[in-house]
Amino acid sequence: MGNPMAPPVFLSVRTLGELLRSRQVSPVELTTIFLDRLEARGPTYNAVVTLPRDLALGQARAAETELRAGRSRGPLHGIPYGAKDVLATGGGMGYRQPAASFTGPGINSWDPTRCFGGLSCLSGSCGIR
Repeated sequence: MGNPMAPPVFLSVRTLGELLRSRQVSPVELTTIFLDRLEARGPTYNAVVTLPRDLALGQARAAETELRAGRSRGPLHGIPYGAKDVLATGGGMGYRQPAASFTGPGINSWDPTRCFGGLSCLSGSCGIR
């Protein structure tokens, strides 16, 4: 990857988009970095329920093909993202109530004795620290 200043998990979406459009990083490379981090750190923080690696990499390959051909769908094209597990992402999974949790409370990466108070924080818990 061409940006020596910070690991991609700590870069802004704007910066990641610039790196993708300038071909300093590919969507597949970026997606792999985020997936590997979620696999390694996600269980520690109860950050994810479903990690669809094959789906994510397939979408990243499609974005890479389009970007190489000069077709950009906008500033987020090629940026990996996490959908909250309140969405039914596969196999009928998804929350039936807002306070539900498949994995237990989300653990705060800055202080493991504390947990996050809401679902919105879980997706970002692996990128924080």
